[in-house]
Amino acid sequence: MKSLLSVASIGAAALLAGAVVFACGSDGRQVFDDDGGGGGILPTGDASGTFDPTDAGNEAGKPVAAGYLLGKVTAPEGTVPISQALVYLTDRVPDPIPEKAYCDTCVKLTALEGYGYTKPDGSFEVPAYKTGKQYIVVQKGQFRRVREINVLAGDQRVDVNVTRLPSKNDAAAGDTIPKIAMVVGGADRIDETMKKLGIEEFYRYGDTPPGFPIPLPSGPGIKTGKSANDLMGSAGELSANHIVLLPCASFGYTRNETSGGFTCGGPTSGQKTALKSYVDGGGKLYVTDFSYEAVRQTWPGFITWFDAGMRPLPDNSTGLGTACRGGAEDTPGVIGDQGLKDWMTAIGNGNVTLEASWSRIQKVTPQPGVDPTGKPITITPKVWMSSQVGGQTYPATVSFEQKCGRVLMSSYHCEGDSGSGLIAQEKALLYILLEVGVCVGDLPPPPPPR
Repeated sequence: MKSLLSVASIGAAALLAGAVVFACGSDGRQVFDDDGGGGGILPTGDASGTFDPTDAGNEAGKPVAAGYLLGKVTAPEGTVPISQALVYLTDRVPDPIPEKAYCDTCVKLTALEGYGYTKPDGSFEVPAYKTGKQYIVVQKGQFRRVREINVLAGDQRVDVNVTRLPSKNDAAAGDTIPKIAMVVGGADRIDETMKKLGIEEFYRYGDTPPGFPIPLPSGPGIKTGKSANDLMGSAGELSANHIVLLPCASFGYTRNETSGGFTCGGPTSGQKTALKSYVDGGGKLYVTDFSYEAVRQTWPGFITWFDAGMRPLPDNSTGLGTACRGGAEDTPGVIGDQGLKDWMTAIGNGNVTLEASWSRIQKVTPQPGVDPTGKPITITPKVWMSSQVGGQTYPATVSFEQKCGRVLMSSYHCEGDSGSGLIAQEKALLYILLEVGVCVGDLPPPPPPR
């Protein structure tokens, strides 16, 4: 089986001297608020430098840029551009990112800590409000690189190695990546995709299935030795990770040799409890095709699947495992998120074929829930990608929030093998995984460019 901001100048009139900006350390969501902060990184640069509220010819309270940093942010492998990454300047090293699932509130910045967001092609332009030695921070979710640079007046190009997302954790160097755990499923080589993206550290749970076509990747940062249930059945084991990946057939499956049909396994009661606790606490859970019962049983109602006979399965208490199809299908993809569409177009993958879909989603439905503060809300699933089948369009990649965490479901494989380059849906996986790692907050209207 085959497997899946624009320039933000702080010189806006809304930012008066001493004001505080909340900028997301993951995807660029942010909110102007004096009460934010919390579990995220909290740099607290001072108000020194070139800014003076009484500068002639400027409105009181507006910062004056001494120059601009220009550059590009890429994935750890060095070529895939990263969209909407946060890039900012600060006077001190940010606080460490918690080494477990947590409620990721937005980065708190002062009015003089210049920041910006990368465009779909990964490029950025960040205002600098003073010259001299400062720290440049590049962050997307829990991927973060911190480097000391000497800021000069005027436009200054930043070396690409300074702004490339890190491939492994190295606190002394200023590099942090999320703690990632994955189960070895029956197919869908997400670990190969991680390797091709340049991610060198993760924990792989479970054993290689018999007859697996290619060896599993190895390396000093890839840990093994525990079973799939050691992860999925333990709230403590799950919560030690920022991202958990449950690829195809993480719960196993059976096959009817006469009909060729499949029946997929699903989570136990204990596994459902552990998975729900993990996501509620801020964890990011990614699930693909034959593992869909993890979502259907743990968070019923958000997503409705078809069974293998194309009959809807609205009741999660019946039809366990029957949405697994007897064969894969490749379908034209329809990108449902503008940011993803802009990014895929920028990297030359505007037209997408979704390969190796082994299940089919009928629809998504809003459900009652609570926000990170415990306030009751209606949670509406987001459709990132859809598939076109027989003149109909069906959701294919869906995410929804749960308190501080998020669940991401894909009806098609991520896909991964050791010999090929990154295919479009593997790149889409990178984008969506980073986007579902967003902090709590809302993106304000982008200010005008300089």
